[in-house]
Amino acid sequence: MEPWDRYSEEQVVFQNARELVDTKSQSHNQYRENRMPTALIQGRIAVQFQHLLRKELDDSWNIHVWDPAINDPEEFVAMAFEADAIIGGKIPTDSWPQIPNLKLFQIPWTGYDFCSPESMPQGIPVCNCYEHERPIAEFVLCAILESKIGLREIDQRFRREGWGGRQPGTTLYHGEIRAQTVGIIGYGHIGEAVAKRAAAFDMRVVGIRRSKQLTPPFLDWLGTSDRMNDLLRESDFVVVACDLNEETEGMIGAPQLAMMKPDSVIINVARGRIIAEEPLYNALKNKEIGGAILDTWYNYIGPDKQDVWPSNYPFQDLDNVILSAHESSSTPEQVERRWKFVASNLNRMIKGKPAENQVFKGTSKVGI
Repeated sequence: MEPWDRYSEEQVVFQNARELVDTKSQSHNQYRENRMPTALIQGRIAVQFQHLLRKELDDSWNIHVWDPAINDPEEFVAMAFEADAIIGGKIPTDSWPQIPNLKLFQIPWTGYDFCSPESMPQGIPVCNCYEHERPIAEFVLCAILESKIGLREIDQRFRREGWGGRQPGTTLYHGEIRAQTVGIIGYGHIGEAVAKRAAAFDMRVVGIRRSKQLTPPFLDWLGTSDRMNDLLRESDFVVVACDLNEETEGMIGAPQLAMMKPDSVIINVARGRIIAEEPLYNALKNKEIGGAILDTWYNYIGPDKQDVWPSNYPFQDLDNVILSAHESSSTPEQVERRWKFVASNLNRMIKGKPAENQVFKGTSKVGI
């Protein structure tokens, strides 16, 4: 065989191999284009609401469910391999499995302190949900009104005493919230909803946030954290609504509480540890501030399901507090709105549109 004949034969073999690779690649791409999109709902909290996701997504979607009460981690690995989107919180495996199709990690609530860019797959958008700002704002206004009007005490007194011997024209007085100042620490979605409702009661509203922003409607002023002391001194009601992070944990301690008015009330609907627990308890016990409405706490029941008291100090024995079990946003309407948003974000993702409410993209070379 002449050298040029051998060269020509090798060209033919190379061309045939290349065509075979191209055919396989096209077939694989066509499979990926034609396959039904797959959503994986995982974790104890998210699986409770799988029916809402099924209600919002059409029949073009496959929906897998990984329930820790039923499934083991190996089953999560298999489900994750097929998933275009994973919905839930912390994954049940120590490291990320293979996720060749993953395009979105959707958290169906607001908090994302269980993950970070470094712990999530590179390039994958991590998104959260809001929709909680309206019920939380209503809760805050309810708390403000109750602290001034005292309807619970009025009701109990009337049940116990009737008129209490008071003739018409003789009365016991309660307060009003008009012209009182609400200071919002962490002016975001919740802060805006609180401000709008407080303004409807003719209250004065001030706020601070992490980044500088023009003062929006309903606010007298909006500053950054360097105006924290101004906010504490001016406010009759201090609403804590910021994220919990390294900068904000313990941000409100004894020095900050000492700046508040002696009759002012602090309302925490963010995270318990933003306010240092012992200084808060002491300020309330010693009546250095007027009171507190506390919805978020310092101890929560963990995966071991061992019961634990929410606080390390006996707040429940104080007479100047209103306490609730992290329920300020707990309405059926809020849950439905969130899952509508989740479904909407999944549909945006599968159509190639940018996902909404992105908190970051993963940077870790895992699962690839």
